[in-house]
This record gives sequence, structure tokens and C-alpha cells, in this order.
Amino acid sequence: MKVPFSLYVHWPYCTFLCRFCAFSKARVPAKGVEHERITSALLKELRTSLAPHKDKVLQSIYFGGGTPSLAQPQNIAQIIEAANSLVPLASDAEITLESNPTSAEVDKMRDFKQAGVTRYSIGIQTLNDRTLARMGRLHTGAEGLAAVDRARALFPGKVSFDMIFGFEGQTLDQWQKELETVLKHADNHMSMYQLTVEPGTPLFRDRNAQRVVLPSGDLSAQMYESAVEMCTAKGFRHYEVSNYAVPGSESMHNMGYWQGRQWVGIGPSAHSRFIDPSSNQRISSMRLPDIQRWAQHCEKFGHGTAKSTVISDADAKQEAVVFGLRMLDGITDRRFASVSGGQSLKDYLHMDRVQQYVDDGYLLWNSTDAQLAPTERGLEVIDSILIDIVP
Repeated sequence: MKVPFSLYVHWPYCTFLCRFCAFSKARVPAKGVEHERITSALLKELRTSLAPHKDKVLQSIYFGGGTPSLAQPQNIAQIIEAANSLVPLASDAEITLESNPTSAEVDKMRDFKQAGVTRYSIGIQTLNDRTLARMGRLHTGAEGLAAVDRARALFPGKVSFDMIFGFEGQTLDQWQKELETVLKHADNHMSMYQLTVEPGTPLFRDRNAQRVVLPSGDLSAQMYESAVEMCTAKGFRHYEVSNYAVPGSESMHNMGYWQGRQWVGIGPSAHSRFIDPSSNQRISSMRLPDIQRWAQHCEKFGHGTAKSTVISDADAKQEAVVFGLRMLDGITDRRFASVSGGQSLKDYLHMDRVQQYVDDGYLLWNSTDAQLAPTERGLEVIDSILIDIVP
């Protein structure tokens, strides 16, 4: 049986730069994007990176960014076709493209479907027009909902959208009303993120200068709990800290990250995690973040890798638990054994502390299947739990 594998493609350009975003990105240049050059660089890096993995099968491709819906559909098709020629796509492969709900990008949806995209993810973020404008977004709440409706017609059962809570001035009542509205338009998947203030962003500087006051931790917790309650009441399963899906519609690509599947990332700043077929070592790598330097390296060397390191056994075990416990299904001994050399979860974790969290209703331990999982209550504070139970 072929090993499942994933591909992440980073498209670095954005029409606008959101005040809260810390992802690697750049504003579209005044002279426009050099589509052919960027696509050529991506294809060179793709061929170099996937060549050692021809014996695997591509379970998913994810076009992220940046704003990949600014790419030309024919270039997206080229990348999909090239990937498939190197590592065959699974018959049920998931190919996701992220998009903003501006009219220019919405008009390209059908072309992206013809290019091979099978799943569409839309960044609504909020329905509050004042907040959208303040955060640097170019669409309105109504345009966000209209984009979801149009995507559902083209990608039935394969549409996701992102919402963010915890904006300045947002109340619990406002958040609940937004949730009530978006749930009427929802397809089979949604992501609900708490606004995080990342160093280096305009929002970070505004907060530090006290130009912005965000909701308290208690209020943010109430917003999180409202999302859980309202989404589950509508038939969505809270399968990961920030993600909800109708059972069977979970994000195949993101599940790969949390379950430890190997993947290669191409494009500026893209990360990779894979087992090197020649050395059998676990490798972590990152591409150059500067777009021009990355493209030049791809043209000269066939890839724009900035650094590549061997993942130690200790780090591999820690990552398996940390990512595994972000999911409501948790992690099994069988999954852990694939990185631990046969060591069990019971032998690795601080089981006295695990038992205390079990007794307090934060974790579940299934001794029959040797499976550790968070409860809904535990998922809300899983970061604090992990610090306590992982060596």
C-alpha cells in the first residue's frame, strides 16, 4: 500500500495586507504579479521536491497564502497536472484553494473548478463591515455570505469558510448573531479562530500602544464556548480546536498535519515534513521567505530551501502528541508507535498527571485501545494541559 502524502503550495501575494495577519505575504506589486515567473519557479521546486517521493500517493493538495485565488486558473491547473505526473493523485484526492470573497476572485470560481480544484475555502472573518474595513479587508459581510452561496453551488459539500472572534469592541451578543447568520449559509465545514496578536503585525503595534483594546480572556472564552454550542446544535462536530465539520467532511489536508502525514511545501516560506527516502531520516525544511530570492534560487538550483534539519526522535514524539491532542479523537498508541520506536504513550507521558486530568474531566483514556483524547472541556485548554503532561 502506497504511503499517503500531501502537497502545500504557497502563493505569496495579496491585494491588501490584513492588520492581524502574520503569514508570509506581500502586496501585489504596482507593475502586477509576474505570473509566469512565479509559476515557473513553483514548478521547478515542485519537480525537485516531489521526485524522491514517486512511490507515494498524493492524498491532498492545498493552495494557501497569501491569496492563491489571485493566481491564474491555468497556472493552478499546471501545478496540479505536474504534481500528478510525479506523485499520482489518489482517486479521492482533496484539492483545496483559499479565496477572499471579493468580486474579482468570486468571478474566477468556475475556472478554478475546471483547473482541478475540488474544495473551496473562503476567508469571511467577520460580518461586521466596520471591523472588516478597520482590519484592512476589502469585502463586506454580505459579499462574504454571497461568496459562500456561490461556492456551494459549484462545490457542493466541499466548501469551508473562516470566521474570527475577539475583535476590538465585539460583544458576546454580536458574535452569537454572526454565528446564527453564517450557520444559515454554511456548507459542511467551518473554521472558527480566536484573534491572535502576532509580533510584527500592525495589530500588535496598535495593542502595545494601547490604540486597540481587545476582549478579555473571559469574554473570548465565552465566545469560543458559544461557537461550540451553536455549531454542534446544527450538526457540526467540533473535531479540532478551531474546526467544525459535518462528520465525513473534515479537512483531509489539515488532518494530515495533525495525524503526522508527510508533506512537501513549495513557495516562499513554505514548510515541509517528510521522511527522506535515501537516509530514512525525518526532515523538517523551510523555503526562503523573500519572494525574489526564492524565485532566483528556484531558477538556479531547482528549489528555494532556506534550511533543512533532521527531526530528532524526541521532537517527533512531542509533535505527535501535541498535534494529536488538538483533535477530539486524540492519539492512539498505534499512531505514537510510528514515531516512538515502539514506546507507548503510558511510558512516554506523565501518566500521574494524565490521570488527574482524566479524573477532572479534561481528558479521556481508553485503556483497551490505548487512546488518549481531550474532552470538549479539555480541548478548550489543551495548550495548558500539554505543557503539564508532555516530558
